[in-house]
Amino acid sequence: MLNQFPLTRWPLLMAAGSLMMLLGAWGFEYIGRYAPCALCYDQRYIHMAVIALGLASGAALIVRPNLGRFAPWALFVIAAILLYSFGFAGWHAGIEYDWWDGPATCTTAGTVSVNTADLFAALDGEIPAVMCDEAAWTLLGISMAGYNALISLGMAGVSIFVGLQGLRK
Repeated sequence: MLNQFPLTRWPLLMAAGSLMMLLGAWGFEYIGRYAPCALCYDQRYIHMAVIALGLASGAALIVRPNLGRFAPWALFVIAAILLYSFGFAGWHAGIEYDWWDGPATCTTAGTVSVNTADLFAALDGEIPAVMCDEAAWTLLGISMAGYNALISLGMAGVSIFVGLQGLRK
């Protein structure tokens, strides 16, 4: 199945995978009304980097086919970003499962200074108080951060595998 697409299209496929992850996160936020925490936002930026790099390198490979020899290296850079996403999302999931402490600014143990207007807005439900150590949603005991880690790891593995195949050719 991995050989169905030319090597030069794989950066675009990885960008599409990260775009699907981002659309899923936005769907949970805007349709499902699950407000993201600060670490959730940070994870989105990592996928935005994959999208940008995948689109840029994929477009370059389409416009300039003679750059095809660089496709494996683009995939390795994308894989490195996805491995970072795996680590970051895994760290966040570990915070949600109480395996380790998270940043004091977004966990229930942390102290944050707020002004009275922010406090009243939060009490009125205008500003959701979202903690990084509380999973907003789980499926089969795995949180959204946990799924992000697993999917990012899978995408990184595919990028590395396809990139290595491209180097062998």
